[in-house]
Amino acid sequence: MEKEKDTNDRQVEIYIHPNPEIRSFLTNTEISAYRVEKFKKPPEKEWENTLKQLGVIGAQVAKEILAIQDVNEIHIKPKEVRIKKNFSSSWETIEKKVVEILIRALRKKQIKLVKRQG
Repeated sequence: MEKEKDTNDRQVEIYIHPNPEIRSFLTNTEISAYRVEKFKKPPEKEWENTLKQLGVIGAQVAKEILAIQDVNEIHIKPKEVRIKKNFSSSWETIEKKVVEILIRALRKKQIKLVKRQG
């Protein structure tokens, strides 16, 4: 298992499956609502409704990862995104983009809403 860390010690662990076309990206903080969803390319009917059920951050993560050129399919859980790539693609560029997306989502998760009184 490889690990990638950013400067604030939030981490994304990358699990390499026996199937070379699949990788899991594990986070220490929930990035989506408590449910398991699967998305394939091209997007199926009703996928926008399913995305909404993941919550704002989870939906954004799913959209951004599906937008990566060589990603065929994702399974998203609160602390895991499992990705299946094209057979002919390399994980090198996909991994870097996915880690960046997840770290950005983890940062957003840390931001708290501040209300002003007055």
